[in-house]
Amino acid sequence: MTNHWLNRLVKLQQKYTQVMRGRYGRFDDLNKLLLLVWLLVSIVSRLLPFHLGTIIEGLLLGLMFYRIFSRRIVVRSNENQKFLQKLASWKRFFNRRKNSYRYFNCPSCSQKMRAPRGRGKIKVTCHNCHAQFVKKV
Repeated sequence: MTNHWLNRLVKLQQKYTQVMRGRYGRFDDLNKLLLLVWLLVSIVSRLLPFHLGTIIEGLLLGLMFYRIFSRRIVVRSNENQKFLQKLASWKRFFNRRKNSYRYFNCPSCSQKMRAPRGRGKIKVTCHNCHAQFVKKV
């Protein structure tokens, strides 16, 4: 009995391999994003009017499966590379804004000051009252 099921699984795996031969077949980062957006839309779709959520869900799933079963492997790979480059530029933009300066107030006069992040403990002199203090940035 077990040998029969094992043979069926082997045949099923061979048919899957035959169908996917020459296709993109990768669950890359762009497909992961499409799946994540599909999940979010499927959660929010009940709030959208006129079955708009269902239409968007179908389009996202269709696009994801189109990319997976596409025979244009180089084109799909280039799409993913462009997406990764754009994602890296977005990450650099937000990290640059987030990590550039540390803001703090002078303990004696409450003057707002800033210092570049990542310098460790530094000695700061307030330009307003000339008080000196040590601050970790």
